[in-house]
Amino acid sequence: MWNMSPPAPSARSGTQSIERAVHLLRELALRGARGWGLRGLAEHCGLDVATVHRILKCLLDEGLVQQRASDRRYLLGPMNFELGVSVHNRAGLVDAARQAVRQLARKFPRITTSVVVRSGDDCVCIARAGAASFPSVASAIREGQRVALLSRLSGMAIVAALPPQQAQAIIVRGRQQLAHLGEDFLARAQAIVRASHRQGHVFSSGIVLHEVNSLAVAFGPEWAPIGSLAVSAWCHDYSAEALYAMLPHLREAAGLLAASAPEV
Repeated sequence: MWNMSPPAPSARSGTQSIERAVHLLRELALRGARGWGLRGLAEHCGLDVATVHRILKCLLDEGLVQQRASDRRYLLGPMNFELGVSVHNRAGLVDAARQAVRQLARKFPRITTSVVVRSGDDCVCIARAGAASFPSVASAIREGQRVALLSRLSGMAIVAALPPQQAQAIIVRGRQQLAHLGEDFLARAQAIVRASHRQGHVFSSGIVLHEVNSLAVAFGPEWAPIGSLAVSAWCHDYSAEALYAMLPHLREAAGLLAASAPEV
């Protein structure tokens, strides 16, 4: 199964080092190409510098972390990729996702379309296509990028398709995780999730990203979404009404993605 649960503290002291190592890897994944300095990562994770340095050294030795020579910042290492491509029974969904986004991008020019899958309180982009005229290049999620669920409309679609208690728990945890985005953004994200509950899709007309219209459809079993398919476009290329009219196309593609998702 895909990882649907957030990391939880364990009472078993024997697993503490493993849990901390996984936590560091998750934070490095969220940081992407910017990487983390040692002290910044330790402070962000609430751990002392010596502990983080010891764990990172082990992860460096195993290839799970690498250190950039130019600034000594830590990044995910190549072993993560090697392990990822070896995961059983996931290639079908990735192939279906890439086909879906390419077809949508060909059918609707000047859009960006992407597929993300849930990983705890985050989501990971597994396919992306198109070239929307975004006001900012940073607005478009990149293939392989890991982001918090509530930071993107594609993630909000997943949260909106969850049981209410689970969705609320993610919103509560997100207040700390996404504090840097500001209270206004978090309030808008929460409003979108609540307004879209059980609809199977979410829509933003410049609410999440200024001058960007976006539509996302969750896919997977009822109450247990695996991921979502999203399209975004600059408002001057596609009006809110024009983008929302793509909903039947997204629902059809999302159905195919759900059928391609592994059961085990």
